[in-house]
Amino acid sequence: MLIKIQSETPKFKCNACGSCCSHIRGIIPKEDREFLKEHAFGKMPVVQLVPVEQMTFPLWDWEAKRFMEWQNEAGVDANIKPLRAIMDLNSNKAIILTYFMDGETDACPFLKGSKCLIYHTKRAYVCRLFPFNRGPFLSHQGMTLKEELFGECGAMEHILPQVPDNFNEMIKFLNDAFPDGSFINAVQNDMVIEWANRAIVGLVRKKIIKPAMNHPYNFLLKRIENAEKIGFTDFLVESGCLSKEEMKNLIERFDDNTDANEKIRQFISL
Repeated sequence: MLIKIQSETPKFKCNACGSCCSHIRGIIPKEDREFLKEHAFGKMPVVQLVPVEQMTFPLWDWEAKRFMEWQNEAGVDANIKPLRAIMDLNSNKAIILTYFMDGETDACPFLKGSKCLIYHTKRAYVCRLFPFNRGPFLSHQGMTLKEELFGECGAMEHILPQVPDNFNEMIKFLNDAFPDGSFINAVQNDMVIEWANRAIVGLVRKKIIKPAMNHPYNFLLKRIENAEKIGFTDFLVESGCLSKEEMKNLIERFDDNTDANEKIRQFISL
C-alpha cells in the first residue's frame, strides 16, 4: 500500500527588494486597464480623472487622508490627487471615490532605497495585498484564477506551481501560504470594492445623487475641476446615509479585515 505524504504548504516571504514599489505608474492588470478605457471616461457614474498610463495605485478616500498625514511625518510630498469621482448634479459637488499619488518619478514617494518609510503603519490595501492583484472571489470572464490573482514577484516562484486548481482547496492553500496577511487583504479590498459599488447604486436609486453621465469627457473634467470636492465616505455621512459613528465603525471593520476573515473561514471549515 502506498501512503500519500502530505507536503508542507510553502510560505510566502517578502524579500524586501522594493521592486513592487519602484514602478507604480500605469501598472494595473490588463483586464482592469481595458475596462477603464472602455467605461470609466464618462460612461459610468464614476469618472476616471487621469489617463490610465498616468495613474498610480488607487487609495480609498479614508486611506488618502492617512497618507496626507504620514507624508508630513515622513517629510515626503506624495502629491495626492483625486483619481476617480462622481459629479453629482443634485449637490453640484464632486464626490471623490479614490485618490492617487502623482509623484515626480515612477516610484512610490514613500520608498527610500528599498525600504518603505511608512511600513509600520496600516498603509493602504493596495500596498498590503501584494503580491496579489485581487482576491479569488471576484473573477473576470475569460481568465483563469491563477492568471488574474497575482502580480509579478520573484518570491512567488516556489509557490505558484503548487497552487491547487480546485477552488476550495485553493482558498485553504492561499490562506496558509500567505501568513503575511496579503491574501486576507486582497479579499477584503475586493469586498470594499463591492461595498462601494452597492453604495453608489443605492445613492442613485434613492435619488440622493444624480451622476453626470454620457457627457463629453472634457466637459465632465471641467465640471469636476471647478466643483466643491468631498470624499465619498464624508458624503455618506453628510447626506445622512450613515452617522459619523457608523462610518467610523465600518472603516474599522474594513481595517480589521472582518469581512474577509468571515468569508475565508467558511472555506477553511469545510
